[in-house]
This record gives sequence, structure tokens and C-alpha cells, in this order.
Amino acid sequence: MMWKTLNPEYRFSSLKKITPEWMGRHRYRVLLLDIDNTLLSRNSSEIPGQHLDWLQKLEGQGIVILLASNNGGKRTEVIARQLAGKGLCIPLLTWAGKPLPWAYTGVLRLLKESFPEVADEVTKGSSGILAAGDQVFTDVIGAHWHNLPAALLRPLSQNDFIGTKLLRILETWVMLSLEKRNMLPKEDAEI
Repeated sequence: MMWKTLNPEYRFSSLKKITPEWMGRHRYRVLLLDIDNTLLSRNSSEIPGQHLDWLQKLEGQGIVILLASNNGGKRTEVIARQLAGKGLCIPLLTWAGKPLPWAYTGVLRLLKESFPEVADEVTKGSSGILAAGDQVFTDVIGAHWHNLPAALLRPLSQNDFIGTKLLRILETWVMLSLEKRNMLPKEDAEI
């Protein structure tokens, strides 16, 4: 049971591998996306242009994107302005508290408030939500605790908060253990 909670359903080398077509094939209508070291580097406030283009492509194909960060403040305000400046309608949950359950409850509330028709569709089971992030102990575990599938992405940089650096050591052991048990999905594998 523990290994299943730690094991992502999917692994990707890059955000750009999650395409609208891939989302459609897997019946995901909503992408819950982590910010730090997933959408942009941890110490940056600038969303890379290629990631802004990717977000526009997903949104243009009807994929609803929700952002969640365990951080907040001016940095997330700058991120929100960049999104709005590109005409993107992407709600952002700050100070989320992942992996704790209230983080995902907050995201689902944000979905209901911002996209009620999509929230109804997801609730009825005709499509789903995929949670994506760069950390096993926040993004994967949190998604699984809320019964959501998880996609683990390579972190954009090795520049991590000290607590995250320590968790990365444990995360490496977890990934090796999952691989040894033939449980770990192959990176960028088409499932």
C-alpha cells in the first residue's frame, strides 16, 4: 500500500510531453500543476516563454489548468500577472499546504468557482483531473491522498529549499525501490 501511494501513474521529462492529445486520450480535462521547479525554477519569478506557449496550447484545446503552490506573496502575484498578460485564465492557489488534504480541497473549490461546468463534468466522472509536479512527497502523495492520479516531472533545477534537498535524498531511495519492484512507470512512456 505504501509503495502505491508513493508511485506516480506517469513520469515525464518535460511539461511539454503533456499535450492536449495525451490529456484527451487519457480522459483528463483538468491539469492541476505545481509551480516551483515544475512550471518555473524555484528561485525565478519568470515563466519560461516555452511554458507560456505550452499553457496557451493546452488552454486553447479546452484543458482547464489550475496552479497550486505551497508559497505565496509577491512572487506568485508576478506569476499571476504574467499569465493574465498572455490572456490565460488560470486560477492560482497560494499557500496550498501540499500534500495535506486541504490543499486539494482548496483546488477543487477553485475549480468549482472558476469553471463550474467542468467541475460538474469531473464530478460525474466523464473526465478527470491529473495532478502534476516535481516531488514525490508533496505532489504525488498529496494527489493520491485525494484519490487523484499523479504525474511526476523532472525538477527544472537542482536549486531547492533545504527541506526539499533532504526529501530529495529520500525520494531517490523511493524511486530506486519502486524501480526494483518493477512498479515505476517509464519516463515519457505512452500508456
